[in-house]
Parts: sequence; C-alpha cells; structure tokens
Amino acid sequence: PLTAKKLYDFQKQQDKTGIVYLSRIPPFMKPLKVRHLLEKFGKIGHIYLAPEDPKTRLKRKKYGGNKKKNYTEGWVEFFDKKVAKSVAALLNSKPIGRHKFIFKWNHLTEQIAYENASRAQRLQAEISQAKRENKDYVRKVEKSKMIKNIQEKKLKRKVTNAPHDMNFDDNNDNNKDDEHEVIRRRFKQRRLISNELNLEIDHDNVSHTISNNLTREIDPGVSKLLNRVFGK
Repeated sequence: PLTAKKLYDFQKQQDKTGIVYLSRIPPFMKPLKVRHLLEKFGKIGHIYLAPEDPKTRLKRKKYGGNKKKNYTEGWVEFFDKKVAKSVAALLNSKPIGRHKFIFKWNHLTEQIAYENASRAQRLQAEISQAKRENKDYVRKVEKSKMIKNIQEKKLKRKVTNAPHDMNFDDNNDNNKDDEHEVIRRRFKQRRLISNELNLEIDHDNVSHTISNNLTREIDPGVSKLLNRVFGK
C-alpha cells in the first residue's frame, strides 16, 4: 500500500532527477540505442524520442529511401541531477525553459498530452467543418432539384392543358357566332315580315280611304271609273 513515507521518498527522488534535451537524434537511432550510449554516464530513468512526421516518412519510402523509423528530438531522464548537468555540458545541449531546475518528467508528459489533445481538437474541428460544408452542399443540391422538378411539373401541366383550352375557346367562339347569326337571321326575318305586313295594311287602308273620299266628292261616273282602275 501507498504510505506517506513512500510518497515522501518518491517525491524526494523526483526532486533529484534531471532531464537532458536532445535537439537532434542520429538518423534511424532507436531509444534502446540512445539508452545504451548514455547509461555509461549515469543511471537513466525515462527516455522519449519524438517520431518524425508521417508524411515525411511516406515521401521517403515512396522515392526508395530508408523504410526505418526516424526520430527528430528526444528527452532523457537521469536519476541524478548532477549527472544530467555534466551530460548536457558534454553534449553541448541546450537547457529547456528558463527554470531548468524545475523541469521534470511529468512536465514532459503533460506537454505531450497537451499537444496530442490540441492535435485531436484541431482534427475534430476540421472534420466538423467538413461535415457542415458537405451537409450544406447536399441541402443546396436537393433544393435545386426540388425547384427544377416544380418548374418541370408546371411546364408539363401547361402543355397538357393548352390544347383543351384552345378547343374550348374555339367552341365558345363558334357557339357565340352561331347564336349571333341565328339571332340576326330571326331578327331580319321578323323585321321584313312585319314591314311587308305593315306596308300591305297601309296600302289597303290608303286605297280604301282614297276611294271613299273620291266617291264622296267626285261624280258617280268618275267614281265608277276609279273603282275599275283600283280594282274596287
């Protein structure tokens, strides 16, 4: 079980540790080889080497380069801070940060975890943005298709109803013309008949009136002559 004494001893041991930063790792050297080379200076705790960019490795493999994994930088933890300082001076390395005496291994792990979380967050943001753009594009395409289908249906409906409407209008015009012509024929016929009747009636009345007046004013002999002329 974890006791207060063990926790105190562990913290005291952590305070004594020192970390050396390696700004450059020899090509294709693995962490095991780095440990083997530096263990002769003192007891080593953790070793972390940062791998190269995967795109760089793929490009190298594509053009026939070495297929081994390469590392760009690294950190080596020594249990003794004095040994770490001597190794750093020997390797002509650079100190990490302004307060090198407070930099411990947990700081490195926290930094790596933070970088990984930031990378994952950026990747998630890019994926979300791509999804939004794709969804917006699909929505616009569907809307365009819907508008196109509506316009096609309207045009098809107009083309389908156009001949029927034209025939209906022609029939209405013909019916109106026929009715108008029928009414005109009947009206003219009635008017002519009535005029002829009126003329005949008026002619008879005038003849009869003239004959009566003449018979009153003219002599009987002349009256007979007039009656013969007018047929009365």
